[in-house]
Amino acid sequence: MPQQSINLINSDIKKFLLEIKESVPLWALGTEEISHQRGLINTFKILSEKNPFFLHPCHSLAMWMWLQNPLDILAARKLLEINKNNLPKQIKNIVDFLANSPKHNIPLDDLETLLQANNKALIIKHLFPLFRGPEGITWLTHSWDMLLRLGNSELPKTALDLVPWNDELLPVKQRLFAQYSFLYLPHQEALDAVSTLDGKIWGCWKEFTKCELLLKLGEQEEAIAILSELWRKNIWNLNWGQKLHSLLNPVQTKNILASSDEVSILLYSWNNAKLIENTLKNVASSRIGRAKVFALNNGSSDSTGNVITTAENLFDKGQYHSIHLPVNVGAPAARNWLLAEPEVRKGKWAVFLDDDVELPQNWLEELLATAKQYEDPGAVGCKITSTTAPTCVQSADYHLFPPGAGTSQIEGLTERIMVFDNCRSAFDCGQFSYTRPAVHVSGCCHMLNLESINKSGPFDVRFNPTQFDDLERDLRAYLSGCNHIYAGQLSIGHIQHSSLAKASNIKGMAQVFGNKIKLESKFSEQDINNIFSRDLISLWSDIEKKWKELAEKL
Repeated sequence: MPQQSINLINSDIKKFLLEIKESVPLWALGTEEISHQRGLINTFKILSEKNPFFLHPCHSLAMWMWLQNPLDILAARKLLEINKNNLPKQIKNIVDFLANSPKHNIPLDDLETLLQANNKALIIKHLFPLFRGPEGITWLTHSWDMLLRLGNSELPKTALDLVPWNDELLPVKQRLFAQYSFLYLPHQEALDAVSTLDGKIWGCWKEFTKCELLLKLGEQEEAIAILSELWRKNIWNLNWGQKLHSLLNPVQTKNILASSDEVSILLYSWNNAKLIENTLKNVASSRIGRAKVFALNNGSSDSTGNVITTAENLFDKGQYHSIHLPVNVGAPAARNWLLAEPEVRKGKWAVFLDDDVELPQNWLEELLATAKQYEDPGAVGCKITSTTAPTCVQSADYHLFPPGAGTSQIEGLTERIMVFDNCRSAFDCGQFSYTRPAVHVSGCCHMLNLESINKSGPFDVRFNPTQFDDLERDLRAYLSGCNHIYAGQLSIGHIQHSSLAKASNIKGMAQVFGNKIKLESKFSEQDINNIFSRDLISLWSDIEKKWKELAEKL
């Protein structure tokens, strides 16, 4: 690249980061979560009234939010509000139609009940005729996201074909079909569908989705070229910059398993024989070097104990150890029991895995290489996704909001610990495939530094049987000075949902609320302020370093 161009992008980046850091420091949390996007857009709009610099990120983020959610009426209205006079005619016609659609008496509660039941026959009987009618697009607007999530590839595709699209809205149908293709079809077929989209309408979404599909097809050089061009024109997009930097600077895994004898892989299970068997087979078939494996039967009454005993045959002699407890002591105590094993204490790293995960071959190499690159942090975690189509992100890139930034969910309790859930069960489009500092990493797969355990203590058994025990330990360790790293270049599949997601009845919710009250009682407002402030400083240091390196490479 000519020196003049390098200087130009360097100066652009320096100015951008200086303005954003001073005026919108929470931009560093991310640019993907939709409620955060809305907040950033509104902030950029207000700032642009005095400083025209903020017009570009304001307009561009409003456009990106709508491109990601083309049926979202609020996104369409926000785009018109922000950028009405500068929209291409085709886009303006589409968002005008959506934003100004007459209100219809859609029984949203009944629709939600129907979709959540996930009964194909009932959906075909009751919802599909409505798609054919004059209000078909309105019905699709309120049901498209859920139809995609049901795991039945026929339903969303058929719904698209039933709706009576007019000529102006046909590009929306094509865009939705491309999204469906990305989530359900083979990668090459999906790439073909995405490539046919009109770039004048779907530009950034088309190019980013192509980038991710090319990566899945092994065409990394072409994918990086596309993402590089996207980021150069949109340096406001934090997730693209982080992803691009990770692609250009992958962690070095060569010979990393030479230190695998310092690792203990720890699992525990209660009455989950089939899933723990699958997980142990996953561990055994992956590359774990000389790492030791410990599996604890937490007082199970099914065949879990037998599965854990016979799993010894999957591993090299002396590599595997089974532990059997007569009663279920809960998750925190089970973790502490495993951490107290003498052979575990001799090592450097303890990797906890849930009993229902699916692992890629290189999972341990990625965790160890990330730990080495970040100079032995207190914990390293990764991206957690669902295991069946459509692939959704369950956990990624956790940070805290400052105290007072959210609304308490428990009446009478002043909640100070508000976790910024960056992904919110978003479809996994590669938007969180990067590595950077974090406050907390998912307990589904996290590698803990034994020095961190010695320094800040093990898991708190007061959070039995589970919920918030891993978050509480991470916050406590972070306060003690430990650093934590989110290794989003690694994805691990989680067959079941998190314990929070499964808490759907009164008993389950009472457990969640009870443990949240305990969590709040353990940290003062000053503690949370300290965690938030230190994390924000760490994020900005990481961003400034990476954006500078990107400018020099591109």
